[in-house]
Amino acid sequence: MITDELREYAETPDRFAPIPEGSSVTRFDDGRICVIQGTTWAGVSAPRFREEELDEVIALVHELVPSDKQQAWWIGPSAQPANIIELLLTRGFQPAKDGPELRAMVLTSPPPEPGPGIEVHRVETFADYTAAREVQWDAFEVPEDRREVGRPHMRNEFEESLEHGTPVTFLGMVDGRPAATGVAIPSDRGVFLIAGSTATWARGRGLYRALVRARWDYAVERGTPALITEALLETSYPILTRLGFTEVCTIRRVQEKR
Repeated sequence: MITDELREYAETPDRFAPIPEGSSVTRFDDGRICVIQGTTWAGVSAPRFREEELDEVIALVHELVPSDKQQAWWIGPSAQPANIIELLLTRGFQPAKDGPELRAMVLTSPPPEPGPGIEVHRVETFADYTAAREVQWDAFEVPEDRREVGRPHMRNEFEESLEHGTPVTFLGMVDGRPAATGVAIPSDRGVFLIAGSTATWARGRGLYRALVRARWDYAVERGTPALITEALLETSYPILTRLGFTEVCTIRRVQEKR
């Protein structure tokens, strides 16, 4: 059963992610807007304010988020004002190039077990962490300039993840070779799946399914047996549907060129 709490979590996961004290990830949430950001990225979500407040809220985001960070606004069906996308477009925003529209999805029952020949384990060494990140970058075709920005922060991000227990990275292996990766962000309502990616050479072997199952087992282990994620229609959506996920809403993403 998909409860109202799970639907809310799936639409606005950044509101429910734990932010450990001392983490490099921060969150600002004044009820009108939720801004979560790390060292090189930021996300703006859960907008709920009057139309006449829009320019004030945009100015607040500018104050909170440095202009050199990769950032996007995530707009779900409960956003207010209801025409916020159109209003943002009139102010120079554009549909996000890396995914202008996503489907928020929920899973509340066990996905299939992984097939033979695949090993998935939680990342506990820096070597595995860097291997997972390189697989992710290659799978998403991240340009070299963005990789160069991210590499100096990897050691600190890895050490923070071990210290605080979040986020949790999983690495899939085939024949002893790093082949796929996925990240789990735990919360009191369930586990948010992000960054699921498989190396080109390893696709079609069931690695994506295996990573979903590993993170489901992690959610069960911690007593929150529910997964949420966001999917592109042309890539992960068909796979997630076959694994038992249910679509709950559409998320639109826009970016501001600053």
